[in-house]
Parts: sequence; structure tokens; C-alpha cells
Amino acid sequence: MIRFSVSDEIVYLKIKNLSKCSFEELIENIDLDVDSIRRSIEFLKSENLISENIFFSNIYNLEKIGLESLKKGFIEEILCDFLINKNINISSLKEININNLNIQEIILAFGVCKKDNLINIKDSIIVPVLDYKEKIKEKKEKLLLISENKEVSDKYIDYFLKRNFISKKQITKKNYAFLKNTDYILDSDTILNLDSDSLKNKSYKNKIFKEFEVEKLPKPKDAGRIHPLRQILYYIRDLYLEMGFKEMKSPYVDLSFWSMDSMFISQDHPMRDLQDTFFLPLNGKLPKDSSFLKKIKDVHENGSKTNSLGHRYLWDIDISKQLILRTHTTASTFRKFLELSEDEKQNSKYFSIGKVFRNETIDGTHLPEFHQAEGFVIGDNISLSDLIGFIKVFLKKLGIEKIKIKPTYNPYTEPSIEVFAFFEEKNSWVEIMNSGIFRKECLFPYGIKNNVIAWGIGIERIAMLLYNKTNIKEIYGDENDIDWLRKYSIPPRRLI
Repeated sequence: MIRFSVSDEIVYLKIKNLSKCSFEELIENIDLDVDSIRRSIEFLKSENLISENIFFSNIYNLEKIGLESLKKGFIEEILCDFLINKNINISSLKEININNLNIQEIILAFGVCKKDNLINIKDSIIVPVLDYKEKIKEKKEKLLLISENKEVSDKYIDYFLKRNFISKKQITKKNYAFLKNTDYILDSDTILNLDSDSLKNKSYKNKIFKEFEVEKLPKPKDAGRIHPLRQILYYIRDLYLEMGFKEMKSPYVDLSFWSMDSMFISQDHPMRDLQDTFFLPLNGKLPKDSSFLKKIKDVHENGSKTNSLGHRYLWDIDISKQLILRTHTTASTFRKFLELSEDEKQNSKYFSIGKVFRNETIDGTHLPEFHQAEGFVIGDNISLSDLIGFIKVFLKKLGIEKIKIKPTYNPYTEPSIEVFAFFEEKNSWVEIMNSGIFRKECLFPYGIKNNVIAWGIGIERIAMLLYNKTNIKEIYGDENDIDWLRKYSIPPRRLI
């Protein structure tokens, strides 16, 4: 048998009597404080004696500009009234004087008139349409209805919200319905809280405190979580740090020099085209070390002291100054090369994780902005077999074991390899890594003589594999499922 407090009984019987009621009705009809009513409602809900229905509604209030428009008139109407029979040229719009309108309001009113088809422009002369008064009158009437809390169509609501005439506030309402009868025992002498008065007059000695079921779990609540893609970013960063790598960074907006020229990518290479790279109409500043820039120039033009012929063209320093959205995080690597100590040029390992940008067509495995995890290792007699061994260990730690490796071409690595992982959900192989050993032409300007293995990982594709998603937009984009975002499980780490 259920034990009721006095307030539980009052709320229970009131909802039973009304069958259905709102929270506001309970407050009006019950002589209890609001907190007591809320506690009793939650108790009755937990015992499945009543049900709760929550719904949302919007209320709209006039903002200052909306109130002034009703009082003084809409700015577009004031402008149209002024323009009648004036033969005002569009080029002189900023020079006219209108009572009650400043120059910013005149320009804004002109834009509204054009958008709402209140004017025509004939031979550069602005002419109001014949029925502009009727069109504006209709809007005035709708705004007045809103001010009186009356309903208008969504079309006008959206219109006035965009013009900041009104503001929207969402309110929550709750209704309760009686579900079933129950037998109960009334704990009339129980109290919920111990207050100062009870302590002073010692009346608490004659009272019994209400018992709480401390083992009863509350209902789960939706709470914010770290985005699943962000979890993979953290996941991979932690893995790098555990393997002894140091982190490096570079800016999103970078010089073509760091993303292209420093990597021995020729200035006429197709990857520099607009269809692949986002260019900014600005130039940046190159490193101040002229001898370093001279080495880059010589390597491009004739290979310098690398036993290479270079690209055999005249290197243009102005092209290298162009600003772009970085196309890969390898720019971080070459910025770091310039900062390495002499010891680190012999033996070191670094990584970077960040967003990159490419002019890609969006499909199931491509986005114009995505994330990469870059890394390199400098060491004595390091070779392609070391690179392949690292790749296998690294991916195995992520839980990816079914891979295949094939040779490929990169302008800055030789040899170069691509890594594919088998995607069970799609029954196909998906490219997840591009890697290789940096060419001597890339390393010579930095004074690095040992071999350098390097790789870049597509993090969204790794996330697709680990979360078993078939479309990249399910990981990062507008196709994220809200229930999955709330409940996803972080993939387990492999200890090897």
C-alpha cells in the first residue's frame, strides 16, 4: 500500500476529480505552495497514478522598432510617400532629406521597397507602385494583431521576425491526467523539511520525517555530450601522446609557401588550381631568412645539391605569398622542420591534428572541410618497412586490422603508399591514409639529412569505420541522428 503525505493526497484527489488539468489550474485550486505541488506531482508520476503531457507554444512581443512602426509609420511607406512625383534618381538616394528618417533608414527602406515590390525603377528613376498603400496597410494590420496577442499566419510571423519588429519566446505548458485509483495510507504527521522554528520550539520531536526511497533511480535526462567526431580527435591525440610524439600546430589560413612551395610542389601543379584549393585575395609574409628562401628557389629551379633536376622553371616568389585555406596539415610539418634543433633533425617525432579545406564535391566520403591527423618520424636508417610497421601498429590500436597497402604518387614523397581499410558496412575498401618518405628536395633546405617517414590520416573516415556509419555526413554534418548523438558508445581502445 502506498504511503501519501497530506499534499500528495490533496493533489491526487484534485486531479482525480478534474480528470485532466493544467499545472496552472492546480496552483489556482489548491491551497499549497508551488514546491509542495511539484513534489507531489513527481511522486504521483513515479507511482504511475497520473500522466504528464508537455507541449510548447510561442508568444510574440513587439520590439522597439515594431512599436515605433505602428506609431510613426513603416519606413517604406514614408519613403514611398516622399518619392511620389519627385523623379528621384537612384544615384541621389543618399542625398535626399526625409522627415523622421535618417540616411541608414532611407537605405533600409529602399531595400524593403525593392524586396516587397513597392517600387519600380524606370530609367534610374524610383517610382512607387500604385497599390503600395494597400500592401503596407495589410502588414500594419497583421502587426497590430500580433500586438494584441491574436493569431496571424506563419508567413507574417517570419516576415516580422526577420525585420526585428517582434521577438519570439517559447513557453512550456504541462497537463496532467488521472490514470488509476489506488489504496493509500495517509502519513498525516510526517514532515518533509526540518526548519528553524521546529528546532526552536522542539515540535520536530512529535513528528515523523517523510521517508525517501534512496535506491530508486531517477528518470534519465538528456544531457549535452562531446560530439562523436571530437571524441575520435581526442582518441587519436591520446594515442599519439602515448607513443611519445610531440604536438605541432599551424594556422587555418596559411601561405601557399608552407602548403605547397616548401614541400617541393611545383607552382604549376594541378593541386594549386581553384577547383582544388580555396584562395584568399590577399598575400602574407614569407620567412625572413633569405638564405632559406634561396634554397627553396634553387631546389625548385635546378634541384640544388640534391642530385635532382628540380622542376626546371623559374620559381615566382610572389605566387608563394598567396594566402589559402590550408589543404592539408602537412604545412604544420614543414613549419616545424624550420624550428627543429640540430638534435631533433637527427631523431624526433611530431604529430598534428586539425581541420583542412579542399574544394571537394560532397558525397558519401568527401567534404569540403574535414580533419586530418598528420605525423612524421626522423631517424637513423629509417625506411619504408618502418613506415609500414608503424601504420599497422597505429591502426591496430584503433581496432582497424583489415587493411591493404598499395604504391601511389605524391609530389613530395618517394616512395609513396596509400592505406585502405575494409569497411564491413559497405563491403568495400576505403582509403584512410596517404604516406611515404619525404624526398631529398623537401628536406635539403632545412638541413635534414636523415630519412623522414610521414603520413596523413582522414579522421572522418576513421570515425565512419569505428562507429559503423556508411556516410560521412552521418559523422559530421546535417544528417547526424540526434538519438545516436545522445547514446553513441566510444569505441574501445586496443592494448597491444
